[in-house]
Amino acid sequence: MHNLIAIFGTSAKKNENRIPLHPSLFHTIPQEVKKHLIFEKGYGRRFNINDDYFIKNFAGVAERKDLFLTSNVWVLPKPEQEDYKYFSSGKILFGWLHCVQGYEITQAAIENNMTLISWESMYGGNDNTHIFNRNNELAGYAAVQHMLMLQGINGYFGKKLKAAVLGFGATGRGSINSLKSLGINDITVFSNRPTFLIKSPIESIDYRKITHNNNDVYLEDDKKNIVEPIEVLNKFDIIINCILQNPVSPITFIHNKEINKIDKRTIIIDISCDKGMGFEFARPTNFSKPFISINENINYYCIDNTPSIYWESASYEITKSLTPFLELFINNSWKDDIIIKNAIEIENGIIKNKKIIDFQKRNKDYPYKI
Repeated sequence: MHNLIAIFGTSAKKNENRIPLHPSLFHTIPQEVKKHLIFEKGYGRRFNINDDYFIKNFAGVAERKDLFLTSNVWVLPKPEQEDYKYFSSGKILFGWLHCVQGYEITQAAIENNMTLISWESMYGGNDNTHIFNRNNELAGYAAVQHMLMLQGINGYFGKKLKAAVLGFGATGRGSINSLKSLGINDITVFSNRPTFLIKSPIESIDYRKITHNNNDVYLEDDKKNIVEPIEVLNKFDIIINCILQNPVSPITFIHNKEINKIDKRTIIIDISCDKGMGFEFARPTNFSKPFISINENINYYCIDNTPSIYWESASYEITKSLTPFLELFINNSWKDDIIIKNAIEIENGIIKNKKIIDFQKRNKDYPYKI
């Protein structure tokens, strides 16, 4: 059958447990689409669904390595470097790809004439909402729950805590809801928007402005003065970074030379997860070592797949976002969809997102040598 879509059930990324399609929502998938979906063998095991179900109701099952070979489109939320060996001409990879900062995945796609379509670049609707915004909200919620548990902190008990949230998108909202669920209510949000333009503000939150001057960034203090970020952030017990960075022109809230200005125990939860961005010391952590100590006062957390903590709930939300787009790949109309079109990072080995070239300092012409 042509246009087989592979639905992967496992990830090469350690502790990544999310799946693209939750079985409880299979009934929402059109019958014509089901005939083109082939699942990884054992996909339904966690839900007590055997492979026979997929053979009967979908295009069947296959071993993970065989999915790469037999299908045209790979729905793989978190590809890893060991998956790149399967890259081949004409195939489409659809997931969270982060090509701008990902030299290896970009190079593999160029060399193998692959097409990469990234979930993180999918926006739609009148207000340009992120298609996977519910997963992003869960990322904020999960990160706060996880790190504060690891630090032995709960706002209902112990000393009163103050939290700063940088950014007020989906991850910011998730972070705030998580803080409130833990009894932490003294929350200040710093947003790029003026306070009167903030959409659907959450009650009892203090909103302040982020100000930019070229690559320099400033924050509004409690007296409405515009000051260096460290002069504001060192007043908080918890700092949560939810800023969507432009990798080509990133902003920094705390530089290494300033960390000694934080003179009390401080938790930094970096949900943006951009190496060297937001904080000069920013770098990914993982579930084996969730946080690192920057100095004697700062504990820093930066896991990039926190929704996997609540993998089943995350998978449910992913399914709702993903399902409407599957049909486009079956009838080959995906290039005509503006949301998909804007999310194409690389098409048949040709770089479409020029930020990849700028960030990785590649030659502007194919094969984009560095």
